Amino acid sequence: MIGRPLVINRTISPDDAMYQGNLDHYFSCGESALRVLLSAINLAAVPQPRRILDFGAGAGRVTRWLQAAFADSRIHACDFRPQDMEFLRHTLGIESATVDRDVDLLALPGGFDLIWVGSVVTHLEERRTRTLVQRLLAACNPGGLLAVSFHGRYAMERQERGGFRYIHDEGWQEIVSGYSTGGYGYADYQGQVAYGISVCSPRWFAQLTESLDPLKAVLLSERAWDGHHDVIVLQRGDARG
Repeated sequence: MIGRPLVINRTISPDDAMYQGNLDHYFSCGESALRVLLSAINLAAVPQPRRILDFGAGAGRVTRWLQAAFADSRIHACDFRPQDMEFLRHTLGIESATVDRDVDLLALPGGFDLIWVGSVVTHLEERRTRTLVQRLLAACNPGGLLAVSFHGRYAMERQERGGFRYIHDEGWQEIVSGYSTGGYGYADYQGQVAYGISVCSPRWFAQLTESLDPLKAVLLSERAWDGHHDVIVLQRGDARG
C-alpha cells in the first residue's frame, strides 16, 4: 500500500517510559504495529485512512511509524502524561492531547478512520475494557477500524514457565482464576487501584464482538504485535445499514 521507503523520526524523548535502552527493539515495536494495521486495512478493503488516532501513544513508539506511513493523513495522539503529549507536538508535529486515566471520564472527538490501542487494555479490568472499546468504536467513522492489543495465551504461558513476571504472585493467581472461569483475568498492581495487568482469551474478544452491533471482526491474531501481544481489529458497521 505504501510503495515508498519510510523515513522515521528517530528522536527519543528522555521521558519515554517505553524505551528501555534497546533502540532496535524500540523501533521494531512500531514497525510491527504498522504491519498489523496495513494487513487489517487490506483485509477490510477500505481506503487509506485520512484521520488516525494513536490512543495511549506514550512518547510515540508507534505514532512515528503512523506519521511516516500515512504522510497525507491527519495523525492524532492521546495519553495521560502531559510530557509525552508535549514531546509529540513539538518534536513530531503530532496533534496530541491528554486524556483522563479513568475510561469512565473519557471524552473523545469522533471522525477517525483508524484507531490503534497498544498496551492499554493490558492494564484494565474487564468492565473498563468493555467501556473503552465501546467509546473508541463510537469515535470511529462508519467503516472505521479499531485495533486493540491484549495479553493472551502467550502471556499465560510466559509467566507460568517462570520466564517473565508480569505481577506479584497473589495478583497472578487472581488473574488465572478470572481467565479460567470467564476468559478475562485481572489484578491491580501492588499499591495501585484500577491499574494492573489483564489477560484475556481470543474467545472473550470474539464474544464482545458479537455483543456489539453493527460490528465486524477483521483480524484476530495471536502474538501479532512484537511477538508478544495478541491483536484484534474491529470494523464499525455502516450506521445507514
